[in-house]
Amino acid sequence: MHLYNAWLPPPVAEESKREKLAFAGIVRSVKELYNPDDPESVYATLKWVSVLDL
Repeated sequence: MHLYNAWLPPPVAEESKREKLAFAGIVRSVKELYNPDDPESVYATLKWVSVLDL
């Protein structure tokens, strides 16, 4: 568990562990959708912009 999450109640801390897996899934999806040889493929990745705009 990350030090910043140490203060969280145990059930919430457990849920926060799933964030890493969820974010990795999003990154994997974007990589699968984007094809550097196809300029149109960037449009398929636009739905993830609001999630990745950190």
